[in-house]
Amino acid sequence: MVKTSETGKQVENAAVDMTCTLLGHVPNIQIIGVKHEQLFKSVHQIDARIDLEHDGQHYMLLMKAKSNGAPRFVRSAIHEIVSYIAHLQKTDYQDSIRLFIPILVAPYLYPESRSICLDSNVAYLDLYGNAHLAFGSVYIERSVPGKPKPEVRSHKSLFTPKSGAILRVLLRDPSHAWRITGLAEASNASLGHVSKVRKALLDLEWIEIRENGLVLVQPNALLKSWRENYRKPTDHHVSGYMLLHGDQLYERLSASLNAGSQPPRSICASNSAADWIAPYIRGGTHSFYVDEPGAQKLKEALQLTHAKLGANVILHIASDETLFEDAVEPSPGIFCANPVVTYLDLWNGNEREREAADHLAETCFSWL
Repeated sequence: MVKTSETGKQVENAAVDMTCTLLGHVPNIQIIGVKHEQLFKSVHQIDARIDLEHDGQHYMLLMKAKSNGAPRFVRSAIHEIVSYIAHLQKTDYQDSIRLFIPILVAPYLYPESRSICLDSNVAYLDLYGNAHLAFGSVYIERSVPGKPKPEVRSHKSLFTPKSGAILRVLLRDPSHAWRITGLAEASNASLGHVSKVRKALLDLEWIEIRENGLVLVQPNALLKSWRENYRKPTDHHVSGYMLLHGDQLYERLSASLNAGSQPPRSICASNSAADWIAPYIRGGTHSFYVDEPGAQKLKEALQLTHAKLGANVILHIASDETLFEDAVEPSPGIFCANPVVTYLDLWNGNEREREAADHLAETCFSWL
């Protein structure tokens, strides 16, 4: 398996070798020759050309290799290879070779990128093992589960705590157009970090740049990817048992919960947040995100006692301070984790909690 970190000439050479290997598994295919860096008028270029014969028919496999297989780069590559073929058809090749096969190769092609290739009738192959190639009586389709480690790390880096605060602002109203400075201010992030997130989202084609700013055009894709790469933003938790319920519990919580940027901070989380935002499950366990001072204050307010078994309160010590900065207040004095955070927590829970996540999404995310 070829490492996905390879770029430039390495990707091109590996792409040619892997394509020839793939073709070698098909009976009655004869590879006539391979040429690199095909150029027309110094504008329209492909990286390699593979001439082959199959069942008496002559084919020309025209390859474009990209070191980045994100959708934005794939569209650009497809445009280049289609332009190359258009110019090729105007030359002398038109009489002798009529069957051109465009193929795009990259270290790894995102599922969205593969769909773009299929929609454009362009074959594809990535060095991770995914492939689609169809011509004449030949049909090759391969799909490898998962992603290479560098891509997994890259994807997860988009969902770090600092990036998450930016993404939650975008998901608040996907149709809103943002300038970099405005988005940085709204998410309490640096201009540099917002720019990095902007580039990553642009490569994935989840945002568009318009005259009035950037707009999140694929909120569903963003949310789906986030929930699959989600890590609960806590270092550890403290559990205990309380006797409070009903109005007495509400009074204690409304006097003790606190969001914002200064400790002590504590907010409702998971099912407890959903109970206030979009009620669905009535469970016996109360969950909260807290900082260390907030945990102490809440333990005193709720009169928590130690419980080896049967704990009905869990205090999650948050490692992500942005959770408190964009908390919501569905009822006076009741601060809850942002609906996006609550959704992600529930979706990554048990089957019943996932149903609650779907209910919350229907209630809070009008763009779904």
